[in-house]
Amino acid sequence: MILLTGGTGLLGSHLKKLLPNDLFAPTRQMLDITSKESIKNLHVSWENIHLIVHCAAFTDLVKSEQTPGTCYNVNVGGTSNLAKLKIPMVYISTEYVFDGEEGFYNEDDKPEPKNYYGLTKLWGEQEARRTRSVIIRCLFKSRPFKHDFACYNQFTTGDYVDKIAPEIALAIRNFDKLPETIHIGFNKKSMFELARVTKPEIKPISYQSITAVRLPKDTSLDTTRWRKIKELLHD
Repeated sequence: MILLTGGTGLLGSHLKKLLPNDLFAPTRQMLDITSKESIKNLHVSWENIHLIVHCAAFTDLVKSEQTPGTCYNVNVGGTSNLAKLKIPMVYISTEYVFDGEEGFYNEDDKPEPKNYYGLTKLWGEQEARRTRSVIIRCLFKSRPFKHDFACYNQFTTGDYVDKIAPEIALAIRNFDKLPETIHIGFNKKSMFELARVTKPEIKPISYQSITAVRLPKDTSLDTTRWRKIKELLHD
C-alpha cells in the first residue's frame, strides 16, 4: 500500500487519480504529520505501507516568511517524523532550493535557497534522506494561473499541475529504478509566459518589485536525467 500525504492539496489531489488503487490518502484531520501521536494513532497498519509519497507541505512563500515556525514544523519536522518510520519515501521538493543566479541546475549542483520556504524544503530533503528515498524537485501551478500578475524576468522549467502530476506518478510507479534525486519539468519559460497560457490578460511585473519575499531569478532545472530514465522505461 502507498500512503499519500497532502492528498487534498494541489498535487496530491491529482496524484490520487493517477496512482494505483492500493493508495491510502488520509485527510489532515486523520493525519497531522507534525504530531508523533497522530502518526502513531493513524488507523493503518504501518507494516502494510511499502511507500510514502510525501506531498504535504507549507508552500505559501510569503506566509513562510511571516510564520517561520509553522513552516518549519510542517516542512522539516513533519518530514522528520515520517522518515523515522523507516519506510521508503518519495519526497516532493522544489526548484526553490536553488538561488536562481545561474539556472539549468542539475541534480548534483549545490542548493542555496534564497527564501525561507526553499530553505525548509532543503532541510526536508535532508530529513527524507534518513530513510530510503527519492527526492523529486519540480514546480507546478494551478490551472488557470491564480494571480493577476506574473514575473516576466523569473524563469522556470515548471508547468501546470495537470502536466507535472503524470510525470511524478510515472516516477512513483518506478520508484525502485530511480536515483536518489531527480529533476522533473519541461521547457524553460518565464512565469509570465506560463501564466499567459491560461490567463491571457495577465499583467507582467519584475521579480525585483516583489518585496514580501526574495524570489530567485532562474531556477530552471536540467531534466536530462529524467528524460533518459523515461526513454529506458518506454523501451
